Amino acid sequence: MREAEFAYINGNIYTADQKFSRVSAFAVSGDRFIAAGTSEEIRKLCTGNTKIVDLEGRTVLPGLIDSHLHVHN
Repeated sequence: MREAEFAYINGNIYTADQKFSRVSAFAVSGDRFIAAGTSEEIRKLCTGNTKIVDLEGRTVLPGLIDSHLHVHN
């Protein structure tokens, strides 16, 4: 597993898995999510170089992309 560059902990995070599970933390390396789980699990991926962001209970949603248009003439 890659080293976490960023760790976001203590959140209310909705995933985009089949069950739309909720977790409390996730880790990112480069432009990729490398793990999602409990804050304790994600802290284990941290090194001295990892920037840790405490979400303080804030909610994180998967990217919502809506590209349709309602064009009226």
